[in-house]
Amino acid sequence: MSLPGSIKDREYRKFRDGEDDVAVAVVPDGGSLNVETAGVKWDEIITTFPSAISELYTYKLNGVTVQTVTVTYESAAKKTPINVVKVKF
Repeated sequence: MSLPGSIKDREYRKFRDGEDDVAVAVVPDGGSLNVETAGVKWDEIITTFPSAISELYTYKLNGVTVQTVTVTYESAAKKTPINVVKVKF
């Protein structure tokens, strides 16, 4: 199996335009795009960075948000997480 396009083209397809920032989509590898994590089925994760000390992970199934996870760090170095909040829809 050959991969389509150059590695630059493949990497570019991971990014999604956001209103105020850029999001990165993560799609699971393997035979099935339907993955279950802690009871939540998803086929795409979009990561955004709302601030210098936080990350927002949006889990989607067929384009519909099924869960979000917000990670807040102690500083912009992002070495020490101080809060993780999960919301299941």
